[in-house]
Amino acid sequence: MIGKICRDLDNELSTREKADLADYISSNPEAYEVYRQQALIKKQLDECKASLIEVDFKNDILNKIAMEGNKQSPKKDNVRLVQGFLTRPIVKFGFTFVIGVFMGFMIFSFLKTDFTGTPVQTDQMKGTFYDTKSAGSIKTADVLQYDSPVATALIKVRYSTKMVEITAELNSSEPVKCNIQFAYSNFEVLNIQNVSMNNQTTAMAAGNFIQISNMGENKFLIFLTNKNTLQNNIDFKILLNDSPIYQNSVQVNKD
Repeated sequence: MIGKICRDLDNELSTREKADLADYISSNPEAYEVYRQQALIKKQLDECKASLIEVDFKNDILNKIAMEGNKQSPKKDNVRLVQGFLTRPIVKFGFTFVIGVFMGFMIFSFLKTDFTGTPVQTDQMKGTFYDTKSAGSIKTADVLQYDSPVATALIKVRYSTKMVEITAELNSSEPVKCNIQFAYSNFEVLNIQNVSMNNQTTAMAAGNFIQISNMGENKFLIFLTNKNTLQNNIDFKILLNDSPIYQNSVQVNKD
């Protein structure tokens, strides 16, 4: 039934199937609530996709690099001067060599950086670097494992009084979705880092929801703001063709 609801939201059902689904939802309050939640999630994801802006950082940076190195110095009259230390050719060559090596290293670093990344930036997210020393005493909440011929998953959840750290390692031979959901009053998406990700995989976040569309072997590091010290659950679900094949929950703030 969840699969039919997802297909209905994507306008993939026939007229008869839509009528049957409408009759079922109208007579089943639980099914209606599932339909309402799925429709809200789809709306949030659509708004998130519409707000994404692609920026070509590489070309933008390279275009700003001044190309003055090929200009020739004007010819001067042959006048013999007594040169100081800083004006000697060997000293000038040394400074030029050091600056050239430094600029080459900077350009190489920019070219090697994966600026294409993934479309995870939304109005609900804040990109921040964190020093683990300032995160407080961090504890392990749980480790979830799932293994099937189609997909495998290893999810580790740790927490402190300030934040929650989720390490998600996914490997699938077919496209699957990994959904992470929680109450917005308890947690907020702080940062998502693609530790190892191919170009067939994307990660998105909106409000209290994170969705990873996975293909192949990928690894993510996800940080959430821990808004309070109450015992709260984070729900994990893996879907194949929009049908759940695994779901579980992890409780944080156990102490």
